[in-house]
Amino acid sequence: MTSSASAAVSVPEWMTKEYFVDAIAVKLGKPATDFTITDLDVRRATEAGDNYASILYRVRVSVRLHNTDGAPMDISLIVKALPKLSLTDEMVKLMNLFPKEIAMYTDVLPRLEQLYHQAGRTSVHFGPRCLKHSTEPTDVIVLEDLRERQFTMANRRQGLDMEHTRLVLRRMAQFHAASVVLEDLRGPYRELFREGMFTEKGRAMSEQFQKGQADFFQKIMRCWSEKAQHCASVMQHWGMDLFDSLIRVTRANRKGFNVLNHGDMWCNNILFQYNEDGTVNDILLIDYQLSFWASPAIDLIYFMFTSVNGDFKLSQLNYMVQYYHEHLVDSLKFLGYTGTVPLLKELHSDIISHHLFGYMICFSILPICLMEKTDDASMDLMLDQGAAGESFKLKMYTNPVYVRQMEQLMEYFFDMGVHDLLQIGTQRPARIDCDPSLELPLWLDREFVEHIVDAKFGTAPEDKRTVRSVYTKNAAKKGDSYAAALYSVKVELLWKDAGVEETLSLIVKAPPKGIAASYSLDKEMYVRELYLYEHLIPAFEALYRSKGVSVKLGPRYYKPRVGLPVQVIVLEDLTISGYRMANRQDCLDQAHLEVALNHLAQFHAASAVYSETGKTLPAILTASSADRQMAAKTDHMFAPSLDSLFGYMREWDFAGDFVDDLETVAKQIYQLLVDTWTLNPDGFNVLNHGDAWLNNMLFAYNDYDGSVDRMALIDFQFPSWGSPVFDLIHFLFSSARADLKLSKQAYFLRYYQERLVHNLVLLGYGKPLPTLRQLHLDFNDRLTAAIKTVVIDLPYVLVDDTDDASQEAAIVQTEVGQRFQKLLFDNERYKEQLKDLLPYFRSRGLLTPLAANSKQDK
Repeated sequence: MTSSASAAVSVPEWMTKEYFVDAIAVKLGKPATDFTITDLDVRRATEAGDNYASILYRVRVSVRLHNTDGAPMDISLIVKALPKLSLTDEMVKLMNLFPKEIAMYTDVLPRLEQLYHQAGRTSVHFGPRCLKHSTEPTDVIVLEDLRERQFTMANRRQGLDMEHTRLVLRRMAQFHAASVVLEDLRGPYRELFREGMFTEKGRAMSEQFQKGQADFFQKIMRCWSEKAQHCASVMQHWGMDLFDSLIRVTRANRKGFNVLNHGDMWCNNILFQYNEDGTVNDILLIDYQLSFWASPAIDLIYFMFTSVNGDFKLSQLNYMVQYYHEHLVDSLKFLGYTGTVPLLKELHSDIISHHLFGYMICFSILPICLMEKTDDASMDLMLDQGAAGESFKLKMYTNPVYVRQMEQLMEYFFDMGVHDLLQIGTQRPARIDCDPSLELPLWLDREFVEHIVDAKFGTAPEDKRTVRSVYTKNAAKKGDSYAAALYSVKVELLWKDAGVEETLSLIVKAPPKGIAASYSLDKEMYVRELYLYEHLIPAFEALYRSKGVSVKLGPRYYKPRVGLPVQVIVLEDLTISGYRMANRQDCLDQAHLEVALNHLAQFHAASAVYSETGKTLPAILTASSADRQMAAKTDHMFAPSLDSLFGYMREWDFAGDFVDDLETVAKQIYQLLVDTWTLNPDGFNVLNHGDAWLNNMLFAYNDYDGSVDRMALIDFQFPSWGSPVFDLIHFLFSSARADLKLSKQAYFLRYYQERLVHNLVLLGYGKPLPTLRQLHLDFNDRLTAAIKTVVIDLPYVLVDDTDDASQEAAIVQTEVGQRFQKLLFDNERYKEQLKDLLPYFRSRGLLTPLAANSKQDK
């Protein structure tokens, strides 16, 4: 039979006498035929609040040995099982906790102990003996019960005194040293141990809880003290920048000294065995679920800031690091390590570099250590964002003992520069207001804005403007911008000398953050865009002014302050002057198309004249389209998205005859375009915008009749020198209304060519003028580019607005990704356009890779 000593313990169905036969055989060193299990008694192995990432049972197994007359013997086992607690279950699986721990107990720990035993230190052990592990019906690890050897936990609320602390530091040093030697002997640890508790895989879950947790901490910290209020203000907009920083901080430095960290080094994972006189005899570590390869500072910081008595955490910090280092060096020498041993000074530097990790441990693990016993403690409750979760967290974070320690620790970490999360040189609050939904970048603070204001108006007393308030919000809704983060900044100013109040509106553009940044393969696009805004657009506009014509090709650029952690572009907000985007899903009618083509002609003509005058363009504007390696990477990145597209197309009656040929071309389209975009040095070339579609165009309208009369280009991230048909193909196939796209194609090319020639003549272009015939020939030879626009870009033009819209969602096969891809590809607007475009592609000979080669001899 299986019994339970407590009604609170629910015994799983798989926990039978038969299940433990293998474990008992290993424990006794006898075959299963030598004994019979007669009874099981199952109890909870820990109190609530002592273990969060697994369910722990203490199972007393009654065993009767055969061929003996003795009474049955009882053997106590610890059974760890994967929790079935929703959020915790998901987190445990995501972090590979059980596979890691199984590998540690069955492979790594025995090898580490063997290193010491073979060298003569047989007393060194790192954990309990693993007797069995299984993955069905759930992940289970069966361990010896260390309580049978009188190992016990220390009091987590009191923290460890220095005697206990020294023993832990020595055992930690022995563990780390052996892990380095083992890696030296048999090569790098498995991929399983390359990631710790902060990984890219955990981003979605972290984002799910980040906002609620951040709001809670803001409220709690503002109740502690004035110093805590200041720290809360500095931390207010950390958002997912904190997660990104922790990924970087906890990642192994290939040039530094790394060890296999325990990864969860707090007092509840340390068991002590005592002599009769109360002195500590031995120490063992348990719960190797988070072990990973990184700096030893991870375990050191984790342990010192969570588990050492509050009176010693800071006062004995240097001594603890020194003590650990002495034993690390001793153990490395004892085990015959021949590599470079870190200096004590280097270890201190490593700890300073990892202080952010320590700060977060003080917010996440330390309150658990100091919390009073409570029956409802669980990881799910900690993550719960409802009333029950908040009530539980209030108990932890208003605990007077915890608050008192945090007051000291916050001051220490502030003095060590931890609150400068992105290392931009300041630990100050942003002092600006923002939309609650906005994840404000840490560099976008009042000082950033004041620099722009001073640069625009000047700092002389008669010109000086004082910033009265700043309000920031997202400048683009979901689906309108994929390659950048756009912020709208409204600045209220006071011009004291004139007694005038003013408003300055800015658009601040920065690279996307988090996982979105990983999809930006082209790392030079901000360099190119900055060069356009800062140098070329003003120069092109000056060419027109010299001829008495006022042309606005793009927004005005304001130079931001130096020392920012990312490349930032600050622009005037053209919406204040009446510019706005057209309706994306409706595409552009003829009037808008003509205004846009006229504007492209002005931009192209100015670039041609600029080049003719002897001005040299930087290589980043002339060589980017010929990068075959980048093209291959881009094809690879879009492959999952195209798989989804062609999966849908095969279900459409009208597309069946085209899918296979289109797929052959589309799956290598960026590599084919390297040939399509080949520069013809003898042809007519201009600087192309590179991403000329309607969302990169802002239109302004006549005040009298509302007709469109001018536009400005934005987002110059992909400019390249070459034939103007690059822009024309992309623009017409992405942005022209469906009924105009093909039927008026020849007209639009003529319209563009006439205005191009007009502007070239106006600006004094000295070379032969491009003819309409040449333009049509070039358009035809490079028309394969239209396939890229139609399969990659057109779906984004026609998709419905959705909160799921992101570059990641268009590519990955997650639930969110599949929803967004269905909206992208399986929508009626897109299908209606493909009904005309697919036959057009075939009739123009484009559904073969050979069509990508463009001729150069006209």
